[in-house]
Amino acid sequence: MDLSDCIDDPSIESEFARTYKYIDLYLQQKTDLFLQYYVLEPFDFLFKRTMCLSVIVTLLAAGTLALVIGVILLLSTVVPLWAALLIMGAVIFALGGCIAHIVLSNKIVLKTPTAEMINNGKP
Repeated sequence: MDLSDCIDDPSIESEFARTYKYIDLYLQQKTDLFLQYYVLEPFDFLFKRTMCLSVIVTLLAAGTLALVIGVILLLSTVVPLWAALLIMGAVIFALGGCIAHIVLSNKIVLKTPTAEMINNGKP
């Protein structure tokens, strides 16, 4: 018995079925990667940032309110109350503008494969 007699050439139908299976598997993998990188991770990123932001904003608002009231009352011992309110309003306005400029000037870059390739210096 010859070894070449045992090996059957695959038919066109089985080749087509195998090719179809590989294409289907490829599309499933690409779809899963697309969903992971471009749908699920941005929502996860935004959810975490929103939760952190809500806690930080609450703490900053309470601390700022207490600090502003204390500084206004301290300044009102030296200058009239209306002048202390104007001074604190100007300081808060300038500080808020500086913080907004710092926070909003940074670009948000999600960790997608394309962004990682660009950050690593690959074209």
